[in-house]
Amino acid sequence: MQPTSLEALSIFAEAAQDLVTAGLEHSLGRHFACLDACNQSAEKALQAVMWAQYGHRAPYTHDLAALGATVAAPEEICAALAALTPFHPEAFYAHTTPELADDRLSAEEAAAGMVQARQVLRWARHLVVGDHPM
Repeated sequence: MQPTSLEALSIFAEAAQDLVTAGLEHSLGRHFACLDACNQSAEKALQAVMWAQYGHRAPYTHDLAALGATVAAPEEICAALAALTPFHPEAFYAHTTPELADDRLSAEEAAAGMVQARQVLRWARHLVVGDHPM
């Protein structure tokens, strides 16, 4: 396996682990923490695709839509990315104090974010690992 492929797989593994973390946070009722982990999972999945396609990371940004455009993500993935973008702490804390973050979001919003992050991860898996999405 080429070093580039190993790097892409490593980044993808981090994205998968972030989704596991999201599930744990959701089960604990930490809704913002869950959505933040979903956002991170999507961002890392996009970076894994970037490595797989181009052999390097995309320029540093938390703008998931811009990252999605960089790797030519399909429309349904771009929609999921747009839904997850507001949950990066830098953006979210601009309007909400950290102490109130989990209370501002519902369990349903957190569950929807997990569905969106899972959708991004499944799409990326096909491009990084080379198998068909589940």
